[in-house]
Amino acid sequence: MIAKAECRKDPWPQWPTFGDREKQALVRVIESNQLFAADEVRAFEAEFAAYTGSTYARGVGNATQGLHLALASLDIGVGDEVIVTPYSWISSASCVLMQNAVPIFADCDPQTMALSPEAVEACVSDRTKAIILVHMFGYVADVEGIATVAKKYNVKLIEDASHAHGADFDGRRVGTFGDIGVFSLHQRKSLPVGDGGMVITDQAEIDERIYRLRSFGHNELSYNYRMTEFAAALGRIRLTVLDDENKQRVANADVVRQCLENAPGLSTITPLPRTHPVYYRVLLDFDPKQHSINLTQLIEKLNALNYPFERTWMPLHRHPHFNPEHVPARGCPWQWPLYEGAMRSHAGYGTLSFPIAEDFCDNRGFELSVHPPVSAKDVREAIQALISVAKDNAR
Repeated sequence: MIAKAECRKDPWPQWPTFGDREKQALVRVIESNQLFAADEVRAFEAEFAAYTGSTYARGVGNATQGLHLALASLDIGVGDEVIVTPYSWISSASCVLMQNAVPIFADCDPQTMALSPEAVEACVSDRTKAIILVHMFGYVADVEGIATVAKKYNVKLIEDASHAHGADFDGRRVGTFGDIGVFSLHQRKSLPVGDGGMVITDQAEIDERIYRLRSFGHNELSYNYRMTEFAAALGRIRLTVLDDENKQRVANADVVRQCLENAPGLSTITPLPRTHPVYYRVLLDFDPKQHSINLTQLIEKLNALNYPFERTWMPLHRHPHFNPEHVPARGCPWQWPLYEGAMRSHAGYGTLSFPIAEDFCDNRGFELSVHPPVSAKDVREAIQALISVAKDNAR
């Protein structure tokens, strides 16, 4: 029998936590009097490449910069199309606009909530130059299926693994299946340095272009996208504990799954076979048909009890970046005369429909952070509160 949910007395454990090793690393940088892109960055790049199993790694200021450089290094620009997901953080689609190319949204697979290979293939045109595949919340997308589509149509594959440091498919780290992999090192991520990003590849030509493009002043238009020595020094420390911290995230996610095994109308997104996710957050599914309240009301009730469940993002094709009220100074790439593709006749993307992503974002999907030092006890209390509130409002 499920007890009535009580208010949590203690705050949810914070992430990240830093200690003496991180302090010593920052002092080392200060004492070196070299604060940007030098020995610490080069060492971190080598260590990150070894960790992921990639040949090359380049540190950048953040993952958005990394995605932009990925597209720029592949010569993707005006008139080109890039297939993206409507369910992600904004950067995985807005980076396409940064290159004046056209995002083409494809719907999600209901099992993974990542890009569906079938939906992606239906979007491929003679203008398609790349696919950006996002491993959301540390779950591994169907990278094998998407890679097959990319190879079939000879388009580039960029993996956005910003949530998925250490996740793997058949023992191979995510980020290494495509032409380029991009990772976020933002403070909230599993490898936190404050702000930063990493770009990996096995292709020497791509690596060289990313190296040139990230630091401005070269013959080709380039950018000030360098990583700081502070970020690299922190990254080197955090990389050594990443696997252990991921084990705790996985253990906490297992507790969530076990607690919800017999809970009507509540479940978690199930990882694909042969994958090992790392659970940047646990992604939960609420069935509104089995409850008398909607998802917003459920979250409000749980937050009032001091449990930090959160709604997930709105679908990206509704975002103002893709539906501007006023045409920006650079214009809208899908309206330019040089582009004659599927989006040419659209003022924006808001009229498009992606039923799987929309239903999940609007009605079903919510999240729980299970990072260290969140304990199994914390997780059980939160999920028992969730079950209790849902049961009190069952149909």
